[in-house]
Amino acid sequence: MKPLKGKHILITRDERQNERWAAELAVLGAIPHSLPLIQCVTRNLTPALRETFAHLHQFAWVVFTSANGVRAFFDLYKGQPFTAKVAAVGPKTAQLLEEQGLHCDFIPSEYTGEALAKELVPLLAPHSDVLVVKGQLAKRTVCDILSSSDRQATVTEMIVYDTLCPAGAEEQAKRLQQKTFDYVTLTSTSAAVHYANVAPAAGIRAKTIACIGPVTARAAKQCGLSPLVTASEYTVKGLIDTILNDIGE
Repeated sequence: MKPLKGKHILITRDERQNERWAAELAVLGAIPHSLPLIQCVTRNLTPALRETFAHLHQFAWVVFTSANGVRAFFDLYKGQPFTAKVAAVGPKTAQLLEEQGLHCDFIPSEYTGEALAKELVPLLAPHSDVLVVKGQLAKRTVCDILSSSDRQATVTEMIVYDTLCPAGAEEQAKRLQQKTFDYVTLTSTSAAVHYANVAPAAGIRAKTIACIGPVTARAAKQCGLSPLVTASEYTVKGLIDTILNDIGE
């Protein structure tokens, strides 16, 4: 018997990421529904970004805090492969880097920005130049930890994409034929905020909110969303496993 048979699950990721996840859920018997509440838009190549790209050779480490950061970075960067060591927040981010021909030198044991920064510190030479690639909503946690450590790294932020709520998301939510879901999945703080803004007007109800990790769960709680289950492995697979555990499978 398929463990998620008949379960209505709402996926709220970026539209281009929803299709594969929907297929994985369908194999388990779920009835997936898509409501993209995140849109990641690569920034224009400004003179400041162009200048940073031109000086990539000066950085000892380039740190990618999300898979979307990798996509946006290489949307903009058309130069030669660089020699800096590369750190990624998690395996999906590392996989995308490998697809771009970059070996990932470091992945933290826990896939969060805080763990990424704290575990990277011992690997830095004193006064290293570090480039942190991120979106506009990402907190300064990674930069602050690296720059304030005993290694006294010189950290440059590089914002390469903006995270937005897709235009027309509320209308799309209202058009959903299914309004009550066994699980609504949230994979970022932005998704939590956008869902809390969109769902009430569209009449959407979630029996359970499934969060990809504690940072997303904290944002969901602040938005008044409940009840929550939170993945202990901060990946899509971990989130699916959490749903399976929650229903006793």
